[in-house]
Amino acid sequence: VKFVATDGDLTTIQFNEKTATIYLPKVRLDANTEVILRNLVAFESSAAPGALVFTRYTDFINGMIDSEEDVRLLKESGIITNHLRNDGEVASLWNSMGKCVPLTKVAYLDKVIKDINNHYNRKWNVAVVEFLNERVFGSWKFLSLVAAAILLAV
Repeated sequence: VKFVATDGDLTTIQFNEKTATIYLPKVRLDANTEVILRNLVAFESSAAPGALVFTRYTDFINGMIDSEEDVRLLKESGIITNHLRNDGEVASLWNSMGKCVPLTKVAYLDKVIKDINNHYNRKWNVAVVEFLNERVFGSWKFLSLVAAAILLAV
């Protein structure tokens, strides 16, 4: 999956299944970001009678960011501009947002999430690679068998 930064707002979030590209608006993170995000989520949940769009967005990003590596990918794509100490702080910020975010439904974001999950789950090569990494290449028995077969063949 590729990431492309857009200059749009939250309504421009899209997933192009043909190119496996996620389009996300740019976000700048600094020392004040966590407080601002939490206040926006709290304000939206107390003031908005309808769908909690910003709240769902924070949940969506939280679902994509688990580690510093995830942050690095989004930074390289120009989606995240990090003015915090390091990428670990960014990952912690987004991961902590999920603790205060009530689950809400936002049709267009839910569709993007569903399309991304379907794309991932349809990829047979994902299953093959996971199998090879876990069962084959992670097994000394298998590697020993291959080495023995090569030595016997020579």
